Amino acid sequence: MTQAGVKAARGRAIAWNAPVTKSAALKSTALNAFALKSLASKASLAAALLAVPLAVQAQLSPDLGERLARDYARPAVSKMVDAAAALDGALGGWCAKPDAAGATRVADAYTQLTLAWSGVEILRFGPLVQANRFERLAFWPDTRGVMPRQVQQLIAAQDAALLAPGALAGRSVAVQGLPALEYVLYGEPALLKQTGAPTFAYACGYARAVAANVTTISRDVAQAWSPQGEFGRQFATPQAGNDLYRDPQEIAAEAMKALSTGLQFARDVKILPVLGESPDAARPKRAAFWRSGMSTRLLAANLDGLRAFYQAGAYALPAGSEWMDVSVRGELQSAAQTLQAVPAPLDAALQDEEGRRLLLLASLTIQNAKAIVDQDLAPALGVTIGFNALDGD
Repeated sequence: MTQAGVKAARGRAIAWNAPVTKSAALKSTALNAFALKSLASKASLAAALLAVPLAVQAQLSPDLGERLARDYARPAVSKMVDAAAALDGALGGWCAKPDAAGATRVADAYTQLTLAWSGVEILRFGPLVQANRFERLAFWPDTRGVMPRQVQQLIAAQDAALLAPGALAGRSVAVQGLPALEYVLYGEPALLKQTGAPTFAYACGYARAVAANVTTISRDVAQAWSPQGEFGRQFATPQAGNDLYRDPQEIAAEAMKALSTGLQFARDVKILPVLGESPDAARPKRAAFWRSGMSTRLLAANLDGLRAFYQAGAYALPAGSEWMDVSVRGELQSAAQTLQAVPAPLDAALQDEEGRRLLLLASLTIQNAKAIVDQDLAPALGVTIGFNALDGD
């Protein structure tokens, strides 16, 4: 690929930043116009690629799995373990003495935990999907309102046995994780603002039980990813006798699938149902973590995590394929920065010309990144993207 080709691949997001009129931005036709522009850009890129013979398949490094585990997965999960333990500690002090300073510490600790989760969430394979850990940590999307209903029933019942260490692990996945904790802190009974509520003592105890449960699950995931864990050992050192991963090619396939799935989840589940085709069709309460006002910030953290996970692989692409690396990293960074620029609060941004433009721009940038991963990067690594964790949902 020539230097001009690299510039063309990177120039798409810049072109999308062109100003739009207010009348166009607030109509569904604007979405179609942007989408057509995206497809045209992708078609132009594809045409350019057809003019250049595809180079030989990349030679995968034997230590690909070790790099991904050592430089991304293990630190990301370790960060979540520490953040969960910190929140448990902050809740312990605040539940005993519910003052304003303690509430601030709890809110800050919850923010750090959800940011840490955003980096772990993308590892949607192996330990995170075993034993329902993903759903136990984050039961979402919840379009039927299962979590609020079950949490309300749980707090109303005030079953003291549920607050015993480990008891929560045997209950519904909907009441075990971060969305349930957010609901208690920011929704009902909104502990951070209503310390005088009759249910405060029990609800605060329940919040601590959730934090402890998240800590335990996170530690289990960390142990599995460690060099001593069976999964971690096989992922880091694939070999013929392994049950899970027998060679670097299988590691590359897992990594590309995780990257593709993460991008699909970000766009198709986290952005588009919220954005809608018009301001009237927007659904801010469909956003993940909307009660704490963290939706776009956490989605940006997802994309930063995907970029870091990809970079940890340090893939040696074939000659002529370097543009793929430049484009994937650039698109992920651009999408994250765009989401960070979305004005708060989200419900207002969804009615605002600039807010909608930024969310749409982010969705199109993510769409392009996924197209490059699926159609160009993965094949260059000898990987065919097939079914993923979202298929059939």
